[in-house]
Order: sequence, then structure tokens, then C-alpha cells
Amino acid sequence: MFGDPLVLALLVVTFFGGALINGLIGMGLALVAVNVMANVMEPKSAVVIMSLIAPFMSSYQLWHNWGLIAGWERLRSMILGSIVGSIVGAQLLVMLPAWAIALALGLFTAQFVIDRMRHERPALAHHTERRLAPLVGFVAGTTNSALGASGPVTGSYLLAIGMRGRDFVFGISIVFFVQALVRMGSLAVLGQYTLPLAQLSLVLVWPALLGQYLGQRYQGHVKPTVFQRVLLVVLFVSAANMLLQGGRGLVAWLGIGL
Repeated sequence: MFGDPLVLALLVVTFFGGALINGLIGMGLALVAVNVMANVMEPKSAVVIMSLIAPFMSSYQLWHNWGLIAGWERLRSMILGSIVGSIVGAQLLVMLPAWAIALALGLFTAQFVIDRMRHERPALAHHTERRLAPLVGFVAGTTNSALGASGPVTGSYLLAIGMRGRDFVFGISIVFFVQALVRMGSLAVLGQYTLPLAQLSLVLVWPALLGQYLGQRYQGHVKPTVFQRVLLVVLFVSAANMLLQGGRGLVAWLGIGL
């Protein structure tokens, strides 16, 4: 399947386009890439491939916004929660069947699409922010390792506490970076990396880095709303397909168990 030139071309375009959106608004690559890959391969393999590419993307984005490093202290408890959640999520990825991952990914993505369509809300109070941070971090880390992306959880929380613009991009970058390192280490310990997956990751990281570079370069010249709408359409279609695949797998599993 990895040798199919049409599939490979689709993945190259997906990673370039997803990274372009990622460079413009700070997130989007993982959700787009994992959803598209999960339609042409086993969902678990899609998450593993993304885990090899994510450290390069998040470190590049973090370096680009390094001038805002002082803001990391506000996210300290969230990041600690993410570390624990990332370890737990890696275990879930290994244990869950493919249909369960597809269902969870479809529901997770559908929730993100619905949430992005809602109107702006007022920022959370500081005491609420402090209480929620470790829990949000844990959930984000778990979804990142088990489903391949944590943007919906992390992004929604950062918006809820009032982070916008470059502050938002820096905040999500440092969370993604920590999650990426912990997830990669956890999956390596669990023996999830194979040579074919590593080779495909090595091919796909280059269009992703190019898209990220262009997205960051034109961050102030292109309306992010245009790309966000495209992102939502792609994710809606992908979520529907994942739910269909997962539903079929669940029906088959129930049939076997009867």
C-alpha cells in the first residue's frame, strides 16, 4: 500500500496542506493528516506515523515563537498533566482494536468541528483555569497518544483562557512539543515502530516542513478564516468516514461475540 504512487501523492498533498494550515493558525496538521491516513491504512499505523513527524513540526513551530518563552509558566500544570496523559494514551493505542480507534477518532474530530462552529465565549476565571489545567492536560495528552492529535482539547482550552494570536501559537506549540517527545518515547518502549512506517514518515516530513514554513511566512498576509473553513470541511468528511468504518467494525465485533 505504501508503494502505491496515488496514495503516496495523496499523503504528500495532505501533509503539505495540513502543515500550511498549521503554520497559519498554530494547529490542524495532526487532525487532518491522521484522519486522511486512517482512510488509507490502519488507524493505529496513522497515529504511529504522526508520532514520528510531530516532534519535527512542534519543535520548528516552538523555535519560531521562542521569543514568548516566558509564557510557559502559565501552562506548567497543564504540561505536567499532558506528560502523564501521553503515557496513558500510548498504552491505550496498543490495547484498543482498530475499530475502536476509528470510532474514537471520528467522535473526537466531530466534536472539534462542532466546537469550532460555536460563537466566541468569555475567558475563564483564573481560579477555574488553575483547577482545570492539569485535567485538560491529561485529557489532551491521552488523546494525542491514543488518537494522534490533541489540538481540539488543547486549542479549545487555550482559547477559553483568553490566549490569542502569537500567544496562542506559542502556547499550543510548547504543549505539542512536550506531548510529541513523551509519545515518541512511550511508543518506542512499547515496540510500535517498524521500518516501513519510519521510511514513510521520513518521506512525509519534508512536505510538512515546507508547508509549515510557508504558513508561518504568510501568517499575516492570508486570512486564516479561509483555511479554517477548508479544515472544517475536510475534517467533517473524514470524521463521517471514520465513524462509518468504526461502526462497521463494532457491528462485526458484536456479531462475533454473540
